[in-house]
Amino acid sequence: MKTKYIIMSMLAALLALTSCSDDDNTPAVKPAKAVLGEWFTQVKANGELDGVPYDEYALLVTFQEDGHGSFLQYFLKDGKLVSALGSFTDYTVDSNGKISIVINEVNVPLGENVRLTDNKVMLDMPNYDLRGLILLHPTDTQKQMIKEWDAIVEEWGGKGNDGSTTTTEVTDEGASEPARVPASTHVGQ
Repeated sequence: MKTKYIIMSMLAALLALTSCSDDDNTPAVKPAKAVLGEWFTQVKANGELDGVPYDEYALLVTFQEDGHGSFLQYFLKDGKLVSALGSFTDYTVDSNGKISIVINEVNVPLGENVRLTDNKVMLDMPNYDLRGLILLHPTDTQKQMIKEWDAIVEEWGGKGNDGSTTTTEVTDEGASEPARVPASTHVGQ
C-alpha cells in the first residue's frame, strides 16, 4: 500500500511539472501583432509618374494596432525627391501572415501578394513593375531620410500640379472637389 502511495505521489509530482504554466498560456506572437509598426524599402526603378521621370522608388507602410495604417510612396530622380503619393489604409492579417491592405479613398488594394514572412513584409507593386519587394523596419538613417522627404512634401503642400496654390477654409464639412489635396505632388520642372 505504501508503494502504491509513493507511485501516486510521484505521478502527481510529474503531472504538476508538466502542467501548463503562465508562460504556456501566452500565445506566440500572432502575425497581426508581428506586423505592427513601420516597414520600408527603397529600390532602383526606372519609370514615369504623371510625366515626371524617376529612377528610384521608396515605400513606407505603417500598420497600427486598430487595423488602420498608411502608406507613402517616394519617387526620386538622381537622389532628389520628385514626387510622392500616400494615403490612409485599412488592413487585415490572416493566421498565415497574408496581409490585405486597402487604400481608403479608392477602395483598392495596395500591392499584391502581401505577406509577413521571416519578420519581413513582402509585396509586389505591379503598377510600377516591381515584384518581390522586401520591407524591413526602417533604420535610424532611413527614418531621418524619410523625415527630410516628408519636410519637402510638406513644403509642396497646397500646390497643384500646375503650380497654383489652393487655399481651403476649415469647416466641419468635407472638402469640395477643387479643395482636395492632389493625388500626387511634383516638384516644378
